[in-house]
Amino acid sequence: MAEQVRHLAENAGGAAAEIAGLVGQMQSETETVVTIVAEGAARTEEGTATVEETRAAFERIDEAIARMDERITHVADSARSVAAGAENLHAELDQVASVAERSTAASQQVSAGTEQTSASTLEIATSAQRLQDTAGELHDLVARFRIA
Repeated sequence: MAEQVRHLAENAGGAAAEIAGLVGQMQSETETVVTIVAEGAARTEEGTATVEETRAAFERIDEAIARMDERITHVADSARSVAAGAENLHAELDQVASVAERSTAASQQVSAGTEQTSASTLEIATSAQRLQDTAGELHDLVARFRIA
């Protein structure tokens, strides 16, 4: 019987050693898992910070695009104004050219009379005044057009 007790004691001691080894292994693996989880948490925090920085960068890009859109709209509006002024100037120049041609014809036909010459001269003065007014408006429009 003593032999059986001794044998059971040896088996119990071996089992206790094996259990102690398993507990140690579990503790070691638990420490490894805790370390991995901590590293994962740190990486998650870093990732969150990176996502926040990226979001802020995209917001700044969006704001810059909005400002650029405003500038482009302003430039386009100014370009349309300048184009309209140029069309008016072109029309006025056509009128001046037409008046000048008539004036030349009138001066070649001096025999037609002084009254016709006076009327042509008055038309030229009126057109020149309109051209001067249009040129002044165009100058004012161009002065407002500045590239940022």
